[in-house]
Amino acid sequence: MLWCAPMAFWSRKERPAPCPSCDAALDIGLVKDGRPTCPACGQALVPVRVAGFWRRLAAAVVDAAILLVTAGPLHLGLQRVLGEASPVRGGFSWAGLLQLLTVDPLEILVWLAPLLVMVAFYFVLFIALPGRTPGQKLTGIRVVHRAGGKVGPVRATVRFAGTAVGLVPGGLGSLWMAFDREKRAFHDYLTGTYVVREQ
Repeated sequence: MLWCAPMAFWSRKERPAPCPSCDAALDIGLVKDGRPTCPACGQALVPVRVAGFWRRLAAAVVDAAILLVTAGPLHLGLQRVLGEASPVRGGFSWAGLLQLLTVDPLEILVWLAPLLVMVAFYFVLFIALPGRTPGQKLTGIRVVHRAGGKVGPVRATVRFAGTAVGLVPGGLGSLWMAFDREKRAFHDYLTGTYVVREQ
């Protein structure tokens, strides 16, 4: 259980969670109250449920599939028009992919730059405006600010950058949501966001 505007979370073990406004411990019994408020600061609370790891993973897979069939061909077409050589010079065989280890990482990053811009535009636009990507809409989840409102363009941009940074150390920035009590990843803590269920 989670509360928004502001939010507070309870795990399945129903341990008290802190009020997002003043960090006072909130009792699970507040859920039964018709108009719950924090007993310490008086802030109004709205109950919602956080989205778990598997639901968020399913949304990410759907979004990756959408990007694969849209941004992928656009990127390859743009690279062909620009005459940019692929860093995978030996083709997509095992030998060709192993050759990537000998290529300068900056060269790979420059080649991927148009694709990364399209991916960033996709996530920032959808998170900033409707608050959810098509994959998140399909799985019934939404990204909200800690106070329960929309994320906005600046926070969505920082959230995307935080996601990219969190993926660098073997994806640990995103994987820790599987073990986090509030089911938040690095980018959620960085931007004060939660991913909540709409169903």
